[in-house]
Amino acid sequence: IFLAIVLSFIPHDMMYGPQAALIAECFTPRLRYSGSSLGFHLASIIAGGPAPLIATALFAATGSGYAVALYILFCAIVSITATSFLPDYTNRDISQEHDIRSAASTAA
Repeated sequence: IFLAIVLSFIPHDMMYGPQAALIAECFTPRLRYSGSSLGFHLASIIAGGPAPLIATALFAATGSGYAVALYILFCAIVSITATSFLPDYTNRDISQEHDIRSAASTAA
């Protein structure tokens, strides 16, 4: 059991490590701290809060863990889809305040 717990930390840490940078890059420097904090914690409340209740209700209704697994799969698909719509900040300077409208008009 100990080995299974330790091994489960590997994918968890691979996901959790870059998550702070990913969330922070979504906001301009002026709003970065409050925006990332508010977004992260509201998402935790809205999506993570009722998750155990939903999983319990699914298991009680179906009597099978497969319904819970499908719920987790659905949540993963929603997360991957939402992440794919985030802008790519590779090799871009995000340390300066940029006006989104002027950057968009310059790019066009």
